[in-house]
Formats: sequence, structure tokens, C-alpha cells
Amino acid sequence: MTARPTDAWIDELERDLGTPAVLRLLANAGGQRRDVPKRARGSRLAAEIGEATVEWLAKRFGGTSVDFPSFRARQKQDRAAELRAAILDAGLTNPTRSANVIASEHGVTAAWVHKLRTEMRREHTGADAQLSLPFQND
Repeated sequence: MTARPTDAWIDELERDLGTPAVLRLLANAGGQRRDVPKRARGSRLAAEIGEATVEWLAKRFGGTSVDFPSFRARQKQDRAAELRAAILDAGLTNPTRSANVIASEHGVTAAWVHKLRTEMRREHTGADAQLSLPFQND
């Protein structure tokens, strides 16, 4: 259904350097395409978002241009992940919580919860079917 976003690296940045580093990055460079220097020290970007953050970025993207997600896009991605987690927590086949309750908590429609649950169930059963296939020796 949904491929992992191309800016999934930002989750790794948050894990490694913390939420304040991500918030500083999004506040200063969010929604922009910026050149990431090969060395952080003395760079304009380091002055804006912090040397440690630019050192982390340089290891991964040094010498290239990066499209940094906007703060709003990041919030949207986080809300989508929270909704998917709530649906998984409630159960895909015999839900312990109704679509109405989940929809109300996450500010979406029950129809969207039903649709997403169906798509997630398909993803899940597809993965299970692939895992249960016997290996063939040719």
C-alpha cells in the first residue's frame, strides 16, 4: 500500500541526535532543497541547524543536494503512522476497537479507517503468504 517515504532518514536522525535536532532542521531548512557540505565545521548550514546535525547529514549526503521535508509534511507522516499503529493495535481481522472510535481519536472518517484496515490486512496476508511458501530445490 504505502511505500516507506523517501525522507525516512529523518527518523534515523531523530533516533541518533534527538527530537530537538530534527525540529531545528525543519524550522531552518524544512521544505527547501539545500546543499549538504562534506564538512560541517564552519558551514552556513551548521550555523543554522547545528554542527552535530550537519556532521550526521554530511556522512550520509555530503556533497549533494537534499530536499528537506517541511514541518507540516513531517506532522502528516507522523499522524499517518499513529493511525496505522492504532489500527494494528486494535487488530486487523477481529478488531477490539471500532472504526468509529479510531476515526474519532485520529480526526479521520470511519470509512477511511475501514479502507486502511482492508489495505493493511491485504499487506499482512500477502507477507504471511510469502513467508509460508515452501522453498523449491531446482
